[in-house]
Amino acid sequence: MKIFIFVLLSGLSLLTQAAGEKLFFYQLDGPRGTVYLLGSMHLARPNIYPLREEITRAFESSDALVVEVDISGANQFLVQQMMLERGSYPPGQTIEQDLSASTWAMLQKEIRKYGMPIEAMARLRPGLLVTTLSTMQMMQMGLSPELGIDRHFLMQAQGAKQILELETMDQQISLLLDFPDQDLLVRQTLEQMDQMDLLMAELVSAWKQGDEARLEKLVIDDELARNPRYKALHVRMFDDRNRGMVNKLEQFMRRGGDYFVVVGAGHLVGDMGMVAMLRQRGYHPRQR
Repeated sequence: MKIFIFVLLSGLSLLTQAAGEKLFFYQLDGPRGTVYLLGSMHLARPNIYPLREEITRAFESSDALVVEVDISGANQFLVQQMMLERGSYPPGQTIEQDLSASTWAMLQKEIRKYGMPIEAMARLRPGLLVTTLSTMQMMQMGLSPELGIDRHFLMQAQGAKQILELETMDQQISLLLDFPDQDLLVRQTLEQMDQMDLLMAELVSAWKQGDEARLEKLVIDDELARNPRYKALHVRMFDDRNRGMVNKLEQFMRRGGDYFVVVGAGHLVGDMGMVAMLRQRGYHPRQR
């Protein structure tokens, strides 16, 4: 997805406790077990917890936790190392060569806002650089990746449940670093960062209410109506990944057992969202 939306809706940032909120929580009953599907956020504040008791009970009763990628324990440091190694230009090269003059000017202005040295930041490839800037902006707003919902359940699952992945580290890193139109990626992210306060408030409200139509409008319809050329970004970050994650989830379901699945909320909505894809394949997920 677009990097800002990718960071946010793979993790919507909540401002209030979620214990009494509906959220994006689904149940799918099959002949060989049950799947619980929860729309996640990667960054949050402490007062999001506890989540609704029904969600906690579903996790406790499940045989396995399923996440996009297991970022717990040593994996956290491994992915950081891989991102830095693959996300840096070789000596003598910088991000400027991959950007138009206008996008490069926008990017320098954004870097200066954080008091970062442009020379050092310019050594980062576009995907890593804009992910870094987006995360820094949200952390300045008091949000922490250590409090994300996926990390919350990963910590609880350690030594207690099997942990399964829908994607691999390599897939997610390649998604960010090997994007074919680097200028488009940077420009779209910077434009979204300028609107972060307003966009975040609307996204949070939709997420808390479990409002599928509203989240779809914010993430997909409004964005593509304003910027049709960003369709390729949306397909790469959402649609293609949703298809792959549903395929992997079906493999788990065929084994039997109960699964508690945590994915970014943005992956659940729209005609190409995971919920719609599951319905198209004959399953019957229902929002709880």
